[in-house]
Amino acid sequence: MTNITVDTILDRSLLGFNISPSEAVVLLKQTDPQAVNSIRVTADQLRQKQAGETVTYVINRNINFTNICEQHCSFCAFRRDDGDTDAYWLNWAQILEKSTDAVRRGATEICMQGGLYPEAQINGKSLPYYLNLVETIKQKFPKLHIHAFSPQEVQFIARLDGISYTEVITALRDGGVGSMPGTAAEVLDDEVRRVLCREKIDTATWLEIVSTAHKLGVPTTSTMLSGHIETPEQQIGHLEKLRSLQQTAIEQGYPAKITEFILLPFVGQEAPKSLRRRVGRDQPVLADALLLTAVARIFLGNFIPNHQPSWVKLGLAGATEALTWGCNDIGGTLMEEHITTMAGAIGGTCMEVETLQSAIASLNRPYQQRNTLYEGVGGLGG
Repeated sequence: MTNITVDTILDRSLLGFNISPSEAVVLLKQTDPQAVNSIRVTADQLRQKQAGETVTYVINRNINFTNICEQHCSFCAFRRDDGDTDAYWLNWAQILEKSTDAVRRGATEICMQGGLYPEAQINGKSLPYYLNLVETIKQKFPKLHIHAFSPQEVQFIARLDGISYTEVITALRDGGVGSMPGTAAEVLDDEVRRVLCREKIDTATWLEIVSTAHKLGVPTTSTMLSGHIETPEQQIGHLEKLRSLQQTAIEQGYPAKITEFILLPFVGQEAPKSLRRRVGRDQPVLADALLLTAVARIFLGNFIPNHQPSWVKLGLAGATEALTWGCNDIGGTLMEEHITTMAGAIGGTCMEVETLQSAIASLNRPYQQRNTLYEGVGGLGG
């Protein structure tokens, strides 16, 4: 394909047309610096049109309530078996202590996810345990937004308790969960998933659970774990599934939809050796992540306007650079981050608000705090 073809694709996208998956693959396979820069510029222009100049951030805290997990994903350095010396399972007092500290530091969101631990039950059922996690926080801090429990965790609860996804999501929603993390997506391609996360839910189940959440009024995020064994075609196939999912939610008038897309470049430093050998590197390739970031904006932006990089995986400098490749949000403070850090990420575990603001201001862009659902909190800065 020539640069004229690339330019034609980019021109059409700037006119508001949705590019096709095959056109997106063309963009993603570009190596010519001039073509790559044109893709970057187009993504940045679309970001400005679709999301504006202001870069947003959220003050939030991660709580990973246990690292004990029945699954053995090939990329995961976080999971432990019950009985391992460094296995843990937070009690209610620890959950409340972390939440209290988050509120003291200005958090509007608690993001809660954990390993799949079959012993995490109350009276022989899993759902009451997860509801208690939420209620422990909401009883003391009713205004805190609880962003919790991935599609994988929903399937886990439903399987153990012998109930439907609808019953699980409805109970969590009514118990105080405000939105669902779109994690456990990795790459929505079953060929990849058989290598990467054989025990995890398949693509169809992930899509079904997220769509069910939208029907029930629970917003979700969306993610992609990139830069390991997947091909450009599989990356775009993943984006196509997300776009179709969001298009359905919009056209069907569902009460909720996907709020953001987050690219999660693979960090393999502490991953199991078999996958490390196959991938051949320990840290993300920034240039690859940035190009995929730009193509994701071009492909998804008409349907999912909010795009976020991962400062944990790319480092703050890389995440700041991503703000010129189509991203309009720099993510959250997190306060503690274990899953990616244990994989060997160099970005750190916590980010101060002032550090995020300074990074945004270095681009001469205004910044604003937001809540989980991308509603502004306070005035503009920068």
